[in-house]
Amino acid sequence: MSEPAAVAFRAFVSPEDRARADFYALLSRLFAAAPDAALLSAIAAAPPLETEDVGAPLAMAWSNLIAVASVVDEDAMHEEFERLFVGVGKAPLNLHASHHLTGFMMEQPLSDVRTALTELGLIRQATTAQVEDHFAALLETMRVLIAGLPDVDAKSINVQSKFFQAHLAPWFVGCCDQIMKSPLANLYIPVAQLAKNFLQLEQEQFVLNFETN
Repeated sequence: MSEPAAVAFRAFVSPEDRARADFYALLSRLFAAAPDAALLSAIAAAPPLETEDVGAPLAMAWSNLIAVASVVDEDAMHEEFERLFVGVGKAPLNLHASHHLTGFMMEQPLSDVRTALTELGLIRQATTAQVEDHFAALLETMRVLIAGLPDVDAKSINVQSKFFQAHLAPWFVGCCDQIMKSPLANLYIPVAQLAKNFLQLEQEQFVLNFETN
């Protein structure tokens, strides 16, 4: 009689972690490129966050994004994205860790991210235009660490925290603040506010987890 085949069980992802991963996925998509009409419609139709405090910063930022998505069109979002993050020659606002931490592109922070991804068994997709220390790429990495991929298991909260603290925590607040304060920004202000509020909550939870372990 032949030996029974081994069965691999994927790690369970809780509803709370699934919701976290979904937030990371949405923010990654919004910072990778301007939202299209389908995404704007999906955001506009989304319910408010369920919270005991409707005035909580994250809940308010989410409601503000819903409000914008309800009235803006795809072309306006595209024009603002290009104006903010692409520009002519040099983008007015930069979304790379290396730039925010060193003032230059393709510096040590990028090398550090690449080393971390290699250690995690993750590789950059050949189809993506962003380098690994782009805000969108780092947010997508966090999504993968939380929810996994078809061939990659989700990682522990400690692994998630280590990556976040090393590659997002040192600069996400400054990046989001620059967007919100930019005279060129309008429609992307609630996007940056949502990113800042969500990532601040994530950072607080990671610190709390560290203190209780």
